[in-house]
Amino acid sequence: MSQALIARVLAATAIAACLQSAAAQAQERDLKFVLDFISLGRHAPWYVALGKGYFKEEGLNVTIMPSKGTADAIRTVATGGAEIGFIDIPSLVASGSAGGTVKIVAANYQKPPYCIFTLNPGANVTEPKQMAGLELGSSTASFLPKIWAAFMEMNKVDSKTLKVVNIDAASRVPMLAAGKVQSIDQFLMSEPAIRRAVTNAKPVCLFAGDYGLEIYANSIGVAEDFLGKNPDVVKKFVRAALKGWKDALADPEEASRIETQYVKALDPQIVIEEIQILKRIAVTPDVEAHGFGYISPERMKNTVDFINKNIEVPGEKLTAEQIYRAGYLPEVPIKP
Repeated sequence: MSQALIARVLAATAIAACLQSAAAQAQERDLKFVLDFISLGRHAPWYVALGKGYFKEEGLNVTIMPSKGTADAIRTVATGGAEIGFIDIPSLVASGSAGGTVKIVAANYQKPPYCIFTLNPGANVTEPKQMAGLELGSSTASFLPKIWAAFMEMNKVDSKTLKVVNIDAASRVPMLAAGKVQSIDQFLMSEPAIRRAVTNAKPVCLFAGDYGLEIYANSIGVAEDFLGKNPDVVKKFVRAALKGWKDALADPEEASRIETQYVKALDPQIVIEEIQILKRIAVTPDVEAHGFGYISPERMKNTVDFINKNIEVPGEKLTAEQIYRAGYLPEVPIKP
């Protein structure tokens, strides 16, 4: 074969490869995924799915977006600002009819991440009965104090004795560290940051999930219209995302390296510690048996009923049947 012919063959091969690559890129589906807050260590599983190419393998070009909080994430999905979101089910139910167009397809937080943090030495609350008369730094605009009140009643503690002190989110940890408030409510995964802020005592977490509060929390939520038109796209997203969850929880060090490539402001060690704590709410006997994302219809109903019973919901109350859509988990479960 002449050199000229070889050159033409190589050129044609290169052009074909470029065309195939361009075609593959053209087929990728752009998706926006909104978090429940700014990117923190607890969000590493999503970045693992992104960084290891799991979304790309499914033909998805996913953009991970921060939010101002759970209400903002729900609003972003409900109004079309993102097709999919990391949606807190209690917050979704508490939003009433305003959140009615968001549908849950997979549960990531199998247990609620709610903690009452105290200090030892200090109030050192280690069991529900010690919440009687407790001063709690929280937000009177949040529904979490109402959940804690219901939690107290569940555990036969008079919720009327709880003293809620309105403290903005940024001031809670400093006020706890300074001894200006007995306790604060934060997510379980906040412990590494709290531990670094408190120099003369040990943070203690009363974890609601250990004392009977068996409700789902943050999950994959999808805009109803998008779900109806793109069921296969949603299945692909869920499958890729749950692979990220499996890998992140199995190797927190690798997950930290991946996430901090995208979110450079994060402390890699705090990311590792948050992921290690994340296992406590993400890996349960249900997940070990059925895979990540599993939802029990009965537990979903209990979650929705608990919020409707204990939170003042604006407008029409949502039901479990309205917010939950089965059939979007991988056919082959992705297990820890």
